[in-house]
Order: sequence, then structure tokens, then C-alpha cells
Amino acid sequence: MCKTTSKRKKVLPRKFRKNPFKDTYGQISLDFISGIVIFMITFLFLFQTLTSLFVPFQSNSDELKSMSDRVAMTLAESTSGLANSPTDNNIISLKRAEELNYRMNTTTLYGELREDLGLSSETVLYNLNVSLYELDRSMYRDSANNVVLNNGPVLPQNVNVAQTVRVVYVEQDDEFALLYVRVW
Repeated sequence: MCKTTSKRKKVLPRKFRKNPFKDTYGQISLDFISGIVIFMITFLFLFQTLTSLFVPFQSNSDELKSMSDRVAMTLAESTSGLANSPTDNNIISLKRAEELNYRMNTTTLYGELREDLGLSSETVLYNLNVSLYELDRSMYRDSANNVVLNNGPVLPQNVNVAQTVRVVYVEQDDEFALLYVRVW
């Protein structure tokens, strides 16, 4: 008699199987990861949606902030603003700051300044208030103890006002200062 061996596959216990993705007995790591990813996407979507509910219901709030940023950048970095040189960003001239203060104090020059800065159009007219402060939040003063730059209309109470603060360097005094630009 001849003994023949059968060609049956040997069944290994679960922990020794080579392909864990064919396991139907429990939760595998791929199911767990996909569930966590779906949960996180849902959580982030809800967080994004709910936080946008608390933004003011003003339609021009983003527009005002971008206008304020643009005006502050123009004043701090452009020779048409407060800078002496187009290559020296955020280095302002005390003389130009005093000239800007005078322009903002005169009605016709204030209107021209708003046009130059892009704050007036045929349909919308924005107001501007510009101030220069010391780093300790006191008004910036020149050697004669006069306020250098603090002008524009008074800030309204019940209107959305965008404010941008830039750290600038006053060339004549060799000091840092804060340039506040408010648009509404």
C-alpha cells in the first residue's frame, strides 16, 4: 500500500495570517482610521460654520479691513505717504508726517488725500483717521512737544471701523513708533 499525502492547506490561527484585511471577525485599523477621518472632517466643518455665525453681520467688514491694510501699507512704505525712499520700508519722515497732519486738517486737501489713497469713489466715500503713537501708547511728539500726527474725523460709535497698526521707524528721532490707520 501506498500512502498518499493530501494537499490540503494548513489553516493558521488568526494572529499568524498574512493578510489582516480579509479578517471579518472584528474592526480593523483601516475601518478605525476612516471613521476618525470622517469624524474630524465633520467636526471641522461644524467648527468653521459655527464660528462664522459670530462675525458681525456687516457686509463691508472685510472690505474695510483690506482698505485699512492697504492705506497703512501705502503710508508706511510709499513715497506718496510717509516714507522718504521706496526701498526703505516702514522708515518714515517726521516732516512728511507733519505734512500729512496738515493735509488731513484742511477740508479740500483731506478730500484729495482720500482720492489719492483710493478711499473715495462715485458710490462710496470712506473716512480716514491716522495717528502716530509712541510704543507706550502715548501720542508721538516732536522736539517742540507738538503732536506730530493725530488727525481725521472723530471715530463714530455705532459704525464698523477697521484699524491697522504698523510699527514704523522715525528717521529723524531714531525711534520706533506705532502708526494707527482707521477706516470707516
